[in-house]
Amino acid sequence: MKRISLLLFFIGCFLFSLSATNYFVATNGSDSNSGTIDKPFATLGKAQSKVMAGDTVYIRQGTYRVTEAEIMEHYTAGSTTWSRVFKMSKSGTGPDKRICYSGYKNERPVFDLSAVKPENERVIVFYVSGSYLHFRNIEVVGTQVTIVGHTQSECFRNEGGSDNIYEHLSMHDGMAIGFYIVTGKNNLVLNCDAYNNYDPVSDGGKGGNVDGFGGHLTSPQYTGNVFRGCRAWYNSDDGFDLINCQAVFTIDNCWSFLNGYTKDGGKAGDGTGFKSGGYGMSDNPKAPSVIPMHIVQYCLAYMNKNKGFYANHHLGGIAWYNNTGYQNPSNFCMLNRKTASEAVDVPGYGHIIKNNLSHTPRSSGKHIIDVNQSECEIANNSFLPVDMAVTDDDFVSLDASQLTLPRKSDGSLPYVEFLRLKTNSKLYNAGMGCFLTGGGEDTSYDWLEDAAILVEGNVAKIVGNGAEAFVYFYINGKAVSFSDRQVDLSAYKGEIDLKATTDNGGVTKLKVIR
Repeated sequence: MKRISLLLFFIGCFLFSLSATNYFVATNGSDSNSGTIDKPFATLGKAQSKVMAGDTVYIRQGTYRVTEAEIMEHYTAGSTTWSRVFKMSKSGTGPDKRICYSGYKNERPVFDLSAVKPENERVIVFYVSGSYLHFRNIEVVGTQVTIVGHTQSECFRNEGGSDNIYEHLSMHDGMAIGFYIVTGKNNLVLNCDAYNNYDPVSDGGKGGNVDGFGGHLTSPQYTGNVFRGCRAWYNSDDGFDLINCQAVFTIDNCWSFLNGYTKDGGKAGDGTGFKSGGYGMSDNPKAPSVIPMHIVQYCLAYMNKNKGFYANHHLGGIAWYNNTGYQNPSNFCMLNRKTASEAVDVPGYGHIIKNNLSHTPRSSGKHIIDVNQSECEIANNSFLPVDMAVTDDDFVSLDASQLTLPRKSDGSLPYVEFLRLKTNSKLYNAGMGCFLTGGGEDTSYDWLEDAAILVEGNVAKIVGNGAEAFVYFYINGKAVSFSDRQVDLSAYKGEIDLKATTDNGGVTKLKVIR
């Protein structure tokens, strides 16, 4: 299993190997070379000028100390100018004919932007407007900010590109946002890290514009974008930020911790783990007519400066499934804005809050705050609808140092015991939290006050008190066979709406992503 992701990368890059070309870049190369493994190019810009759909650019091990001479485009709009260091505007032609940019085999090249300091320009290291691209196994460090007013730099910016994969990338020890997307569909940011990023230059050195990952889609049409398996820590603002995002965004199986602090422990920007929506509190927010319900699932928020999981004045509900919050000032905050025309904060409405786990918020008792329970769909959380007793003894380990362990060889998150529930914990058997869905076939869920849908592997089933009363099951609105109160989900992918009903009108629902 460890090599599946790497195998898929090479399959995708070589399906058209008969017609595709492999180019190589190396620290000892020359742009006058032919770009072969024996005569590599020196710069990524040179390789970019040569590639076509189906080609692969392999970047050899080493540190590439990028200079301002390598900036591919200076772009001005209004009073703002951007330095687009690597302008990735070429596209593949489909999922089986991508343009791939990767460290060679298990090599991991580092692009050092410390010397790229264009006066009064925002820096974007990888500006991606092309589609069907795959970036893998690359590090970006030292990205600079040179503007003292309100500004930001970015390591990766997806603007216009669709169907791209950003995999096993690290953006760290710089002044820039790790990953930032504004336009494009179906982009997957997979197994990436953003850490130790702080801007001491702009806005008085507050560090308030440096998030780990930002999803800020400018139109409802830009659907299908996902952050999955990513980590964000010691980013001076937020770990993950979806403010002003106009299309549904999914954050899946991600960890966010120690954000809002610098790596030496100093306080900086907002410091929210998952800032999961909102359009600000101005009189005329830039909100779409149909408010997207973002999905945050199987995520972990630990010891962030501000909140763990935060609705951020959103104008509608957010789907929160199987998340774990620990030692944030408040672990879950569902605060909403009343309406687009009324800049008034109100307790959260329209949220789906299921299977979430909270332990020891730094502000006593603030497992979840600012929520209107009567206007949300709430089930099977450690704090609602019943406030359960959660103790340290429910967990295998509370050693947070495990969160920064090296990733597995395929780039996936490391196995950690931190906040992993013991198998004899009733929370484990209930399927709460970010790591495990629950126990085996003999597990009893009778302690649940209400029947609920539980998904384990490829099976959805009804558990809890009253489960036997549910006799009908629907997937995406269509009735399906429902024997022994179980349904096979192996044929379904993507976003799935599950619903079960009784003869007398009882209903339970669950939305999952597969």
